[in-house]
Amino acid sequence: MESSNSFNYIFRRYPFFRVLLLVILLGIIVASILFINHRIKPIPEIESIVPPVGSPGDVVIISGKNFGDARNMSYVEFSGSKLTSSSYISWSDTQIKLVLPANIRDGLVVVGTKDSRSKPSLFANEVDIPVPVTTYVQSTKPVITEVSSKKFKVGDLIKISGNNFGESRNKTKVLFTMDYNNKIKESDVKNINLLTENMLEANENEFDYLSWSNTEIELYVPDGISSGIMYIDTGKEKSEALYYTLDDSIGSKTFTNKKIYLMEYTADIADVVTNDTATITLRCPLPEVYSLQPNLEITDVTPSPILYNYQKDLIHQVVRNKSSNNKSFFDQTFVLTVYEVKTNVNVDKVGSYKNINPVVLENALKADSFNPCDNQDILELCLKIVGREKNPYKKAKMIYDYMCDNYRILKNTRKGDANPLDMLKSKKGDAYDFAVIYTSLLRAADIPAYTDSGVLVGQDFVTQVHWWSEFYLEGFGWIPVDTALGAGLEYNKWNEGKIEDSREYYFGNLDSHHITFSRGWNQLKPFSQDNKIVQQPRSFALQSIWEEASNSTVKYSSYWSVPVIKGLY
Repeated sequence: MESSNSFNYIFRRYPFFRVLLLVILLGIIVASILFINHRIKPIPEIESIVPPVGSPGDVVIISGKNFGDARNMSYVEFSGSKLTSSSYISWSDTQIKLVLPANIRDGLVVVGTKDSRSKPSLFANEVDIPVPVTTYVQSTKPVITEVSSKKFKVGDLIKISGNNFGESRNKTKVLFTMDYNNKIKESDVKNINLLTENMLEANENEFDYLSWSNTEIELYVPDGISSGIMYIDTGKEKSEALYYTLDDSIGSKTFTNKKIYLMEYTADIADVVTNDTATITLRCPLPEVYSLQPNLEITDVTPSPILYNYQKDLIHQVVRNKSSNNKSFFDQTFVLTVYEVKTNVNVDKVGSYKNINPVVLENALKADSFNPCDNQDILELCLKIVGREKNPYKKAKMIYDYMCDNYRILKNTRKGDANPLDMLKSKKGDAYDFAVIYTSLLRAADIPAYTDSGVLVGQDFVTQVHWWSEFYLEGFGWIPVDTALGAGLEYNKWNEGKIEDSREYYFGNLDSHHITFSRGWNQLKPFSQDNKIVQQPRSFALQSIWEEASNSTVKYSSYWSVPVIKGLY
């Protein structure tokens, strides 16, 4: 009783004693909470590191538990050094995937979170190991760790970071989803299997690839793609698929009415006269591969060319001497997939060319011997047509309407040396003249444009050499225009999906009866500056060289057939 009374007396008599007791009580409570939290908070635990022996650039997978669902402030530490954020590929509660940096050292590996650290595991840098050890076979599978943006427009420049891309591109491809025949839009659930059936690679011929290294790719988003997945294919292995969204606020494209053509054309060389051993080289054009023609298979080439797909051509050579005068035949057969394309443009959202690929801009705007866009008559006519209009799409439509209203289309193709500028005065021209002049007027109006060439396939499978145009809108891509068909050029039209108004349809749309061999002028260099050059003007491909013969060739004759359709699938 006395001790209890003494305690009560001291508790009431001395305030300091009361404060001291309160502090002690609070300390006990805080310590208890910290102890409980420490016991409850999960501690990261490493179960395996694969491979346990590696070198800079290798992909390492750390498996275990309690890593956390997201990295946030967590980290992986190798030999006392924390990895930078660029090293991490993925992070989950049970697995961390990362790329070993260049300065990696062997030693202890620790996974740390905001509150705790794992027990260390051992990792060895293969470079520093002085004696042979058993190592894991490192996969060469490409790995995408980061993309600068997962939502972009056609033509945007994006950066892909990762590993195992290869020091140079070679045959490696970056592929994006295309919605052929509305398979994706009409599906209830998007899935990888469906998406991978509709893939289009970035196009080297359109200068989509800007730079390439083993860990980084810069490229321009290719024309014609839709929202879906992208991945990298080395030809042996593919990266994991990555979803992205296409910003189609400026407009969209649809690809339908698929046709698979079996096509053939021939060339022959005869009546060769030489004063010594002579070489004659033929450059046989290949059909273009792009969004409208995504698949090309060379099924038969007789005889075998000396070069396949050299500057978009098959290269054949004939060697003759004074005593030999055999006729040589060259046959090319292809299977080609062609789609109809329809465009839908939000005209008021079309802007100027601020972020377009500069190589495309230069090639599709400059004047040359083929497109006389700097001709004074062309410049004056362009100004007369478009006036002060700034919108590229509206200017292209104004030029198209002007040509359809003021020029008459000729049924037959003019002679090869005829000048397309003649039609400015004569008010008439063939399909070649219409395409060249339209493209030149577009370029004069500061709109990137190409003249295209190929063949037009009739309902009876009869083909005719044909030319049309396409122009570029930033953030949207290429838009086809066939001024000749819009102006009333007649051919044996197909009954399927019959076009009621050709003039309206052929501005912005193109049927699957156009087979494209050239998109713009292909300026080739001869194999020797001393060779004699032969051109084929107003033919199914637009290239500066078709044949070249060595100086010892006195004369010879040649014949090129128009590509014909042998079958439709």
